Amino acid sequence: MTSCCIDEPRPAYRRRPSPLLSLLRRIAALPALWCARIEARGRMQRMDDETLLDLGLRRDQVETMRRKPFWRE
Repeated sequence: MTSCCIDEPRPAYRRRPSPLLSLLRRIAALPALWCARIEARGRMQRMDDETLLDLGLRRDQVETMRRKPFWRE
């Protein structure tokens, strides 16, 4: 037989956020993501070839990334 004490905390019940709320959060996060992409591509553009090679990138790959619109990954 299990005993129940009134003072025992009940497990927290967490509802899943609504799909609309999840969508709005993702949309709100987009400007920060786009800004981070612009900054990262600019930093890579300013790196020398030796540093790029250390990262496993070639100059032509960086140029291709730089030409992409900021909303493209």
